[in-house]
Amino acid sequence: MASLEHEKSTDYRNRLKDIEIQDVQRGAFIEEIIGKLESVQAQLATVSERREKDVSILRSDLENERDSRLRWQDKARVLDERITSMEKARFVLVLVDADADMYMFHQRYLSRGLMGGQDAADNLVTIVRGYCVSLGFSVYEAENVPIVVKAYANLLKLGKACVEKQLANSVYDVAQFWIGFSRRQPMFDFVDIGFGKEEADNKIREILGYHLLNPQCQHIFLACCGDGGYVPVLRQHAAKQAYLERLSLLSVGSIKPKICDLGFPTTFVFEPLFNQVNGTQKAAPSNTPKARTLSSPTIIKPLDKAGPLMQFEIENSKRLGPILRSVTGKRFDRLLSVNPENLERLRKKNLCSWHYLRSDCVNINKSCRKEHSYPRPISVEDFEALWVIARVGRCYKVRKTGDCEDRLCFYSHEAN
Repeated sequence: MASLEHEKSTDYRNRLKDIEIQDVQRGAFIEEIIGKLESVQAQLATVSERREKDVSILRSDLENERDSRLRWQDKARVLDERITSMEKARFVLVLVDADADMYMFHQRYLSRGLMGGQDAADNLVTIVRGYCVSLGFSVYEAENVPIVVKAYANLLKLGKACVEKQLANSVYDVAQFWIGFSRRQPMFDFVDIGFGKEEADNKIREILGYHLLNPQCQHIFLACCGDGGYVPVLRQHAAKQAYLERLSLLSVGSIKPKICDLGFPTTFVFEPLFNQVNGTQKAAPSNTPKARTLSSPTIIKPLDKAGPLMQFEIENSKRLGPILRSVTGKRFDRLLSVNPENLERLRKKNLCSWHYLRSDCVNINKSCRKEHSYPRPISVEDFEALWVIARVGRCYKVRKTGDCEDRLCFYSHEAN
């Protein structure tokens, strides 16, 4: 009996020891959990602090980006306004060395003083616009582009020379001519540079260089073909292809061979405005001709408004002119740049070339089997493409007589 009681007592102690061991293990477990929790909390605090810094940086970057975007939007708006303003301010420039004998205006203008100057200005505008249209896409809105004219000369010396050549009755008439010329157009100016050797040349050289760098100046007409002093500066400009395409030389009478050899396009279409120097001939280049000369005496005479051609001429038919001629007088066709897909599209439409390039087709519903119901006027791109299609046929007058004087002729004038 006593033995049994002793065993029970021992069992209780063992069980108590087990419980105490479990309490120690439980305490150690809890301490371990608490330690890990504290470690995780510390890491979380570090991450949170780092995240707050990153968020702060990102917020600052976002604000900077927003401010930058607004600034760029403002810059883009200002730039767009400037580009629009520049497009509206495009112009073509005519520079005239009026001191040169070949660029004295014709007697029919100079002798009439003020009124002659106004007529000369009007005819100059007509010729310049016609030439610009012939250049195609290189001059934007050629029919309406503003024209700036700068003519330089010693007025007293020029007046006396004109009187000696019997182009004007007095120096006063010459002065009145230039007053009428300048007043007729808001951007036409004659500048009296007074006495001094090459004063006009120096002015023209500097203004030429300035406007060749000006993107708003789409084309420059330079009247200096009789003065070899321009060769050095023109040679520098001829080295750049972009300048070759934007500068045309106005020739009246002879051209200095060294100038002609530089390769600038040369045109004689302005000849009717100026006095023809007796005994001079149009000179070809000294060796191989680099420049193609352009001539169209018809563009200075608008069609008679009472005539049938003016009555039926369509809006954009002026793109067909002026007539282009080589130094030998042979007519050649202006180069056209056409998208092949657009060309094929126009071929499928089977449009009447006469009806859409020139004037109303007189054979509608008669012998002409082409399409006439498509809206007019057609776009510039379609006009050029249809013109290419029409050039498949060679001009009848060229085949029969060897020449064609019709400025609205859209057929080919060159050997196929």
